[in-house]
Amino acid sequence: MHRALAASLMLAALSARAQAPVHGTAAWPRTIRASGDAHVSVRPDVAVVTAGVQVTGKDLKKATAEAAAQTREVLAALRKEGIAEKDVQTTRHDIEVERPWDNGRPGPITGYTVSDELRVTVRDVGKVGAVLDRVVAAGSNVLRGLSFQKDDPTPERARALALAVANARTKAEAMAKAAGVQLGEVVAVTEGGGGPGPIPLNATLAMSARATPVSPGEVEVAASAELIFAIR
Repeated sequence: MHRALAASLMLAALSARAQAPVHGTAAWPRTIRASGDAHVSVRPDVAVVTAGVQVTGKDLKKATAEAAAQTREVLAALRKEGIAEKDVQTTRHDIEVERPWDNGRPGPITGYTVSDELRVTVRDVGKVGAVLDRVVAAGSNVLRGLSFQKDDPTPERARALALAVANARTKAEAMAKAAGVQLGEVVAVTEGGGGPGPIPLNATLAMSARATPVSPGEVEVAASAELIFAIR
């Protein structure tokens, strides 16, 4: 009886092994994968700049008070230029201690530097030069990171995605022709890419009778797409 049971189990194992697919013989899916990229240029309608105040002095209390007073003047100037409160955000407030080293050891404190910075969004790019001049006149001695953006890039992104899909299809058709096959239906589509990137502007900010000249140029909305086609 035991011998019969053992023989039965051995036959079952051999049968299962014979029915299992051999590793490496499974058919690969017949597909072509291609990716496409596209960029759409657009005029920006928003500018972002960091405006700040930096005060150095031997007395920390006085330096802090002076920096606060100048920052309030800058905020008032921004309000006069029509910048909404929601478009002004404090991004920095710190104090640096000036302390020279002597023979590998910190010496006595010689002064302090107080820094306050604001991130300002200007929603009328035609007013950027006037805003820069206004904040400088109000006491801002730090201006950096000026960039231009598109507030709502949705329409341009849709155009860029359509162009990216078309680009991917063109590549797939070229590969299919070279491989001697024909494209079938699209079996998968993946979106990629990003929104418009800010374009930094390096400008000399000099006070004059007219507003500082500023050229917003264009920004690019980028998109990419990956398509998988069946082939026949």
